[in-house]
Amino acid sequence: MIWLRLVHILSGIFWVGSTLFMAVFLLPAARRAGAEGRRFAGQVMQRLGPVLGITMLLTLASGFALYARVSGGFQRVWVTSGPGRAYGVGAVAALLAVVIGFTVNGRTNIKLAALRKRLEATGAAPSTAEAALLEQGQTRIARGAWVVAGLLLIAAAAMATARYL
Repeated sequence: MIWLRLVHILSGIFWVGSTLFMAVFLLPAARRAGAEGRRFAGQVMQRLGPVLGITMLLTLASGFALYARVSGGFQRVWVTSGPGRAYGVGAVAALLAVVIGFTVNGRTNIKLAALRKRLEATGAAPSTAEAALLEQGQTRIARGAWVVAGLLLIAAAAMATARYL
């Protein structure tokens, strides 16, 4: 049980902290820096993305296992208790963060990476339409990052306070 908690808490800290760092600092700074900033953010995300994926999976899997153990196999009495509801809210917020992260940011990032790769291969400057696509994609990713960060903060707050309810 201690190992599950340790894995859950440490991976959750990394996941929430990295997401907040990206939403609040990295993405806005990269956007203001222009093409060079976007390249830098792309390099960071190439390394950070897989690590975030692993920590997300570790957080969710260990959280599910902890919830199952603490609730006595999802006993209704415990699940509907104050702590059970709070942990449930945290779990739902984390799962929503995953869905939004993959559907909004993941897909958009893949499209933008393909466009950037094509532009770098040809050495051409982006056309007006391509520049507009890059700008729209960056806006979408930034908004998605804020939503994901907010959901993860809700999840962390619910997890941190659940045992006291």
